[in-house]
Amino acid sequence: MRHDLPPRSSPKTRASQALASLVLALSAGAANAAPPLETGVWINHTGKGAVEIRPCGQTGASAKALCGFIVWLKEPNKKNGEPLTDGYNPDPAKRKRTICGLPVLGSLQRVSEGWDNGWVYDPEQGAQFDAAIVAGRERLILTGYKGVKFFSKTFNWRRAPADLPRCDQNKQAQGAPQGIVKKAAVGPLPQLIAPRPVPAVRPPVVE
Repeated sequence: MRHDLPPRSSPKTRASQALASLVLALSAGAANAAPPLETGVWINHTGKGAVEIRPCGQTGASAKALCGFIVWLKEPNKKNGEPLTDGYNPDPAKRKRTICGLPVLGSLQRVSEGWDNGWVYDPEQGAQFDAAIVAGRERLILTGYKGVKFFSKTFNWRRAPADLPRCDQNKQAQGAPQGIVKKAAVGPLPQLIAPRPVPAVRPPVVE
């Protein structure tokens, strides 16, 4: 008895099917890829501020680097009720930027353990330092240094709760302080806390 066999597909059809399967597999793998542990919102070591770490952009090299923006402050306003600003920035044009939404981490590149070769900006000094970060599920270590890690200091951050009230919900992140390229020659390493208010200049008393 003769059995009819199903028609054999052509080599071209089989190649197309294999290619389609490969594309689907790659797409599924990309969709299921977990984000780096370093991403998310972190409360700094002082407990007075929180930074969201996320990819610097959506495409190209910026999508492969990590940046950080202040998204919560325990005391976001000055005594007069106005928002805290980047008053110690060496660029006068940037001193009116509000601390909420301020970029304080940038250009962090993936290395064998964590992320390195980035920068951290300290609004309390208006100074920028080299930076590296590495994280577990609930803890992140920020290392600030100047050129070489032999002279460095580490800070321990903890992951913020999901219901942390953000101060940046109705505003866009401000531009990175690209004009700040000179490292501070002296002074403490970054604190990443709400900066002290810039003292008002009082006019001289004329007698």
